[in-house]
Amino acid sequence: MSKKQSSLESFFAKGERPNDEKVEDPKTANKKKAAFKRKYQESYLNYGFIAMGDSHSPSPLCIICGEQLSNEAMKPSKLLRHMETKHPAFKDKPLEFFKRKKREHEEQKQLLKTTTSPNVSALRASFLVANNIAKTKKPFTIGEELIMPSIKDVCREVLGEAAAQKVSCVPLSASTVSRRIDEMAEDIEAQLLKRIKESPWYALQADESTDVDNKATMLVFVRYIFQEDVHEDMLCALLLPTNTTAAELFKSLNDYMSGKLNWSFCVGICTDGAAAMTGRISGFSTRIKEVAPECESTHCVIHREMLASRKMPPELNKVLQDVIKMINHIKVHALSSRLFEQLCEEMDAGHTHLLLYTEVRWLSKGRCLARVFELREVLQRFFTEKQSPMAAHFSDAEWVTKLAYLCDIFNLLNQLNLSLQGRMTTVFKSADKVAAFKAKLESWGQRVKVGIFDMFQTVAEILNGTEPAPSFSQLVHDHLSQLLKDFENYFPTAKDPRTGKEWIRDPFLNKPGESALSVLEEDQLLEIANDGGLKSMFETTANLHTFWIKVKTEYPGIATKALKSLLPFPTSYLCEAGFSAMTATKTKLRNRLDIKDTLRVALSPIPPRWDHLVAGKQAQGSH
Repeated sequence: MSKKQSSLESFFAKGERPNDEKVEDPKTANKKKAAFKRKYQESYLNYGFIAMGDSHSPSPLCIICGEQLSNEAMKPSKLLRHMETKHPAFKDKPLEFFKRKKREHEEQKQLLKTTTSPNVSALRASFLVANNIAKTKKPFTIGEELIMPSIKDVCREVLGEAAAQKVSCVPLSASTVSRRIDEMAEDIEAQLLKRIKESPWYALQADESTDVDNKATMLVFVRYIFQEDVHEDMLCALLLPTNTTAAELFKSLNDYMSGKLNWSFCVGICTDGAAAMTGRISGFSTRIKEVAPECESTHCVIHREMLASRKMPPELNKVLQDVIKMINHIKVHALSSRLFEQLCEEMDAGHTHLLLYTEVRWLSKGRCLARVFELREVLQRFFTEKQSPMAAHFSDAEWVTKLAYLCDIFNLLNQLNLSLQGRMTTVFKSADKVAAFKAKLESWGQRVKVGIFDMFQTVAEILNGTEPAPSFSQLVHDHLSQLLKDFENYFPTAKDPRTGKEWIRDPFLNKPGESALSVLEEDQLLEIANDGGLKSMFETTANLHTFWIKVKTEYPGIATKALKSLLPFPTSYLCEAGFSAMTATKTKLRNRLDIKDTLRVALSPIPPRWDHLVAGKQAQGSH
């Protein structure tokens, strides 16, 4: 028996697997089976194999025939079997023979690298195209199936065959595009983490949703200070393998943050109103505040606005349900949809389709009601021809008037909702919008009492100067009163985030004693208020963040207090926009896609460092 065989038997007798790393296979995660990423051992050179690929999951390469095996084959029994079946003549060669073959392999590899000049332009073009594919959320196969043939056709027609041949060396296969996106995402993440570490504080917003493959994903966005300005970016997209409880949400985020960022510099966390997110005892926000002492939690303003507008009197809710039944009756049947579209065209209607009502969509209720009201004449004729009892609603003046009011009030709520959306929104801006709407509700209620409906344009057109029925006026007044009560419940005046902080928005109109500041901070604020240079800078600076960042060098105490109030997110708008991007990227045909890297490249405003990515790489047509 040879020495190698005896060592092999003792190896298996002990049942050892040195340096094997136990990981969970995603395909068998539910069964909790273990898979192993095998590590290369120097003793494997006795069988004629060297390691190829990355150190985490290397693959054995036979230096005799050049065949590369899988990581699962990285075990002495399989390596020996390959040697005995494929190269029996080399089975008993000494170790020095295989060492010489290894040196020859490395020399050939180095010679190939030095004699082949990398096509830097083609490699850079490959990264640029992959970046565009990720940002447009297109399938990776579009590179070789559409983009490359189109580029070659354009170059051939405009610049000639030589140009077409030159661009054909740009690697755009699906695997190459996927690899390029992973590399760009890694580079962007490294830049982002470096920026956050240099920022004195940062704030987070987080939300969780499921994708087309029923996989739960948590998106986390960050707001931080960089180069005298405030920036927003996607921090991470975390896959939640099992539950979506507060404990799992926090564990996933904490595992990502560990070793990358310091929790103590987090000053804000914004989430939706789910119990797992906002629970006071063990919610996601509560757990974050335990490790981040300065962190303040915020319930998304847009979600609160939607919750405050849900309740309505039974009479108005009945009209809404009637509208939903009409829409579903037409949209659920293909023939009805086609007939309705044709009828709209015959009657020269402004639209040819109804809009489906979706409760989770912020603007759905107002838009579908407005579309039904605009097409009410077409709907009446359609249901009359079908002898449906729903046609009678459009002959009922009271029902139509209620519909007109619902169109108006939800259109106004949609305008408020849109004003709360967007990037770089501050707590002051959102609080101003909500306070203004609350004041309008109170004013509208008083006007309705005396029969004035001019603020509701659709209702005013329906009434056309006539006096509304007392029952209708009372119904509208009750609804407005209920809205005002619900808005006050979700946005209490006593907890207005602007209270005592008006000096942040305009430090030059500050009245001493009205702000909850220390004596030192009050003195610094007085110095700022009487500084003509700072006042000129305040008037010319684009936003509050930039002004207070510039002031921080001279007045660190008061500026720190201001920035910690400005930095937290008031809404989870970025997460909602991120989920929309996730829906567009991960479709039914791409349901196995690992979304995190593609989302980072698609959503991040940080450009990849092209020169850094291109350096040391070589564009090869086989890629």
